[in-house]
Amino acid sequence: MWQKSLAFVTALFLALSIGQSVFAAIDTSSMQKALDEDLKSTHYDYKKGSVEIEDPKTFTGEKGENIIGGIAVIETVRDGIFITMKREIHFYNADSGKLLTSADAAKVKGVKEYIDSNSDNLHQKVVYWLPMLLMILLIAVPAIMLYVVVPRLYSTSEYMNPIYERNDNPR
Repeated sequence: MWQKSLAFVTALFLALSIGQSVFAAIDTSSMQKALDEDLKSTHYDYKKGSVEIEDPKTFTGEKGENIIGGIAVIETVRDGIFITMKREIHFYNADSGKLLTSADAAKVKGVKEYIDSNSDNLHQKVVYWLPMLLMILLIAVPAIMLYVVVPRLYSTSEYMNPIYERNDNPR
């Protein structure tokens, strides 16, 4: 029993160590910085620093440049309450430090297949909970105030009883 559990733990550690070398991370920090600068000018409602790169892949350009492609998850905020999560494919030339246009990226071998395989991952998600919460509060706060204030507003017994008790007026 002890030997089986030791063998299982050893196999688990071996599998995890191999998995880390197989899934070696691609450094996308420079791509994120370039996207952050570019998205400020192209999206007026872009939330600074919110870009994340998912599923990065490296390609080799026509002149041997190192090109990184990935799905950029972008968060935009309009008027402080309307939040949108967008997913777009972007390509970055790691050697020159510039983002590639769609026309330039189309010339790179393997990019079309990458776009086709990830085209179903591109979508836009609107976060509805914050505007809905504000609408509920906009309706609920006046309703609660009316529920508390209106019954006391026209009730003569609420404010007349202390007067009668204090003056000892006979009826």
